[in-house]
Amino acid sequence: MSFDDLEKRLGYEFHNKELLRLALTHTTYVFEHNQGHHMSNQRLEYIGDAVIDLVIGRKLYELKPEADEGYLSKIRSIIVCEESFATLARKLNLGELILMGKGEEQTGGRNKDSTLADCVESITAAIYFDSDFETVREVVLRLLDETINLAVDGKIFLDYKSRLLEIAQTKNNQHKVEFKVVDERGPQHDKEFDVEIFVDGNFLAKATGRTKKQAEQKCAKIAIGEYEKLFVI
Repeated sequence: MSFDDLEKRLGYEFHNKELLRLALTHTTYVFEHNQGHHMSNQRLEYIGDAVIDLVIGRKLYELKPEADEGYLSKIRSIIVCEESFATLARKLNLGELILMGKGEEQTGGRNKDSTLADCVESITAAIYFDSDFETVREVVLRLLDETINLAVDGKIFLDYKSRLLEIAQTKNNQHKVEFKVVDERGPQHDKEFDVEIFVDGNFLAKATGRTKKQAEQKCAKIAIGEYEKLFVI
């Protein structure tokens, strides 16, 4: 896939193509090529995160005029999260275009949720800097339209850990669920945690997250599907 293909998927054509390239440049690529840290997409991620927060927050404010702050924050957290961004990134095939170091690529970096989600944020910022707020707002709302509707309709479940524990303790299913952090790595500001889930001592699922909580939630989501294959709910 080329940058032109990505622009078609985004529904936005960049005036400054270098902004798009910057948005797809991973830190490992600039380190490998002895470039400054500012040549990676991390600064754009910072802006993109804020832009998406505002766009989604405003949309929910308009959709739910009688909802309180707690509800709006909860729904926004379901939409504005690593999982939904990574899903969008895969639909856009972003992984094919990310510039990254050879080591990171060899360890599956192109398909990491965290890397893909970061690129969605950095591309959002790139569009913002290349155009204006109204333009980027239209792009974000179009790309996340399905996720927004599902979240508002209550069709996206957020607390997978609680759900797994709940179904494991139903009347006909009394099973012991264990969450184990089996590995953690990376610098303090950019750690990754590996979590595994066991049911009655048997391995069920494994996932990675930037925090223990995030890793547990991602792992629990996978585990629910595996649990349903093993036990009648």
